[in-house]
Amino acid sequence: MSEPRVELVRPWRGMSPHERQEARRRRLLDAGLEVFGTDGFRAATVGRICREAGLTNRYFYEHFADREACLRAVYDALVTEAQRRLAEAIRAPETELEERVSAAVDAYVGFSLEDPRRPRVIAVESVGVSPSMEERRRAVRHEIAALFAAEYERDVRAGSAVDRPFGKQALALVGAANELVVDWVLGDRSRTPQELSADIAGVFVPVLRSRRS
Repeated sequence: MSEPRVELVRPWRGMSPHERQEARRRRLLDAGLEVFGTDGFRAATVGRICREAGLTNRYFYEHFADREACLRAVYDALVTEAQRRLAEAIRAPETELEERVSAAVDAYVGFSLEDPRRPRVIAVESVGVSPSMEERRRAVRHEIAALFAAEYERDVRAGSAVDRPFGKQALALVGAANELVVDWVLGDRSRTPQELSADIAGVFVPVLRSRRS
């Protein structure tokens, strides 16, 4: 990403140059979410994003090298918030692992389906864009799997789960959950967030119960 240019001018309407740059970046990210989450990445253009943001191309290139860089920024913002909510839910104290996992799934699905553009960007439009974007997506899957594996290890230490490796199983479960989200985005939108959460929990919970000590 190119570095935003610093404008050496006095504040305008109570906003410093840096604040104005940040406000423009926020508008571009919001516009990117709309365009990528509605039209799709392959149909998106820099001009379309700028029109949605009400800005000229000049301001786009102050923040992003190209439309892929913009997609990456939108994707990163979404997955950061989704992971924050998931981590907060799964780390609840003094509850069974199955309950914590179900709460984490509810938090993730709730965030995603609050705005259908979000799962489209996270799970569909970010796929196959470039090797670097694929590596980023892989890293995110591993980060989420690591959260589940860490919680499993907490139960092992507490003596309530069998002491066996769980990292690869967690990664497989995250992949299955992602596929159910993709299925919702691409067609099965008749299912409510609660039903989608139940579908995902139905993948995780039996595996966790089978490892109860």
